Amino acid sequence: MKQISTLLLLLLSIVSFAQDLSLGYIANDLQAHPMQAISPPAYLDFIYDPSFPSTKITRISDAGPENFAVPMYSTIQAWNADETYLIIYGNPGGHQLLNGTDYSFVRYLSDFSTSDVEQIFWHYTDPEILFYPELGTGNFFRYNVNTMEKTVIADFSALTNCNSEIAYGSDIQMMSWDSDVISFRCGNSAAYYYRISTEELTQFDISDIGDTAPMPFPSGDLFYHRNSVYNSDGNHVLDFNLNNVEHSCLGKLSNGDDAYFAIAFEEGPDGGCQGTLVAHNATNGNCFPVASTEDYGYPQSGTHISAGAHKNTLGGWVAVSMMGFDLDGQDLLDQEIFVARVHESSADIYRVAHHRSDENEFDYWGEPHVTISPSGTRLLFGSDWSGADDGISVEAYVAELPAFTTVSTSDFDFRSFEVFPNPTSNIITIKNGWEIEAYKIYSLDGKVLLQSNLNEANSIDIENLSNGIYILTLRSREGVQALKFVKQNILK
Repeated sequence: MKQISTLLLLLLSIVSFAQDLSLGYIANDLQAHPMQAISPPAYLDFIYDPSFPSTKITRISDAGPENFAVPMYSTIQAWNADETYLIIYGNPGGHQLLNGTDYSFVRYLSDFSTSDVEQIFWHYTDPEILFYPELGTGNFFRYNVNTMEKTVIADFSALTNCNSEIAYGSDIQMMSWDSDVISFRCGNSAAYYYRISTEELTQFDISDIGDTAPMPFPSGDLFYHRNSVYNSDGNHVLDFNLNNVEHSCLGKLSNGDDAYFAIAFEEGPDGGCQGTLVAHNATNGNCFPVASTEDYGYPQSGTHISAGAHKNTLGGWVAVSMMGFDLDGQDLLDQEIFVARVHESSADIYRVAHHRSDENEFDYWGEPHVTISPSGTRLLFGSDWSGADDGISVEAYVAELPAFTTVSTSDFDFRSFEVFPNPTSNIITIKNGWEIEAYKIYSLDGKVLLQSNLNEANSIDIENLSNGIYILTLRSREGVQALKFVKQNILK
């Protein structure tokens, strides 16, 4: 009962710029939230997930029948540094540059070719810059998305005298979080990292490259390769408590330590550390299950992890998508997405949405590959949308958490905005310190029920609405603000 009361209070809260992604959700909730049948939103339209009504899901692509539009990969940042741009990958068209806020199409990134779909790396502080390895050469480029100017950072083939292919890993990871360090391999003969600021090349002491390059942790001082950690001298430091290489992502714990997040289908050689999400501290090798088998059952199939919320100052946020075994969204974590804040030896999990994707007809491209934004407040994923439209196409969707808003705090004081009474039976009144131009009221499945300009009394008649939870959006010259309210007939 206490959990339900807490959730209701959070549902009634004003959307804010808080970086605490738990707003609107219950920590470590093990209750059933079965996936419900619902039609997919139209292009650039949205719904609220019926099982997780705090989460707004917007469709941001229009690939069409038998085509797909998807995240590049869970480990690769989709948004740029200030979240004004967003990249997805589709067939047809290849890489698409979108507006990072309203998701409108900007252009195809057709003026360069990368070695692989996933190998585009946004700069961590400069929103105009990305990096990429050029297809068929050893050149590593810096690219300005506004001017379309390209600059060669280095020719890795020439630097290493490599006569084999320059490659960048298997499950590719991002550059270091200062955008200074990139790792690569020369065939299976040698592996290196390059520090851009000092133009320094360092070779790793690895005898068995195994068709994958070491990848830099966020610090740029530690590196991951096949369940082992190497230091900035290229020497082996420690091994993780893992038996197999599985889907994973490099990130940070809440204390700032470099971390390796992975799924583990069995216990490690030293015992323990099994689960749908396991955290490994790269500085000392310690590990613990975040989503353990004891609480969440045997590790879910089709799990992918994204730990790139580098601008969230709380730290330690990770997003995880699971397809599951039954692919019907009825069991715990099946067809779900969750976010977790991971500390040194503990964590809290917040289940936020169903992604509704089961790979039907599309195999790899049908995997959701959830990708967290730099602030952590939005989650990109792909879905063929289980139900009537299952298997027709795979489209890209963004799950917006209540901690996300499009209005800048420099433009508006959110504390001056209030709706009352809440709950209400017939009239709601808007108390605010800004001029409202219009309002809309949505049902939780995204249907517009009421819309108009606001009257002089700043009041809205909702007497004809059925009892339930609704979304109210208010538009001003500064932007759009949204919150939830409850219509409830009061018994006298």
